[in-house]
Amino acid sequence: MTALEIIATIFALLILVKVAVVLVNPESWRKNVAEPLWRNPRLATAVYGGLAIVVGYYVFTGMDITHVAAVMAFTSLLVGLGLLPYAPALLKVAEEMTATRAKLLRNAWLPLVIWVVIALWVLISVLA
Repeated sequence: MTALEIIATIFALLILVKVAVVLVNPESWRKNVAEPLWRNPRLATAVYGGLAIVVGYYVFTGMDITHVAAVMAFTSLLVGLGLLPYAPALLKVAEEMTATRAKLLRNAWLPLVIWVVIALWVLISVLA
């Protein structure tokens, strides 16, 4: 099995476990997984950042950037679809996040930089 197949298999298994737990007892997932991680931003940053680096390494070395971007677009659409029922609450959060440019940049500079780098990489790859 290749690294990408291993990552995909782990991802698929985690999805199935999460869906099963959420369907049986949604509060359990929130209390035992989501809250402990999200209540500790440093831990969450380390977990998400570390996993993003490891998975990103294998994804970006194993796939063309245009394929990665297409998968990211598909995933973004699925996430958006999943969040639509919570639009009123999310709009309040978005309002807080974008209250000032300085606050937005202070809190979201890293993902913004990553998205811009990927977008520029895709454009260079496609237009070159």
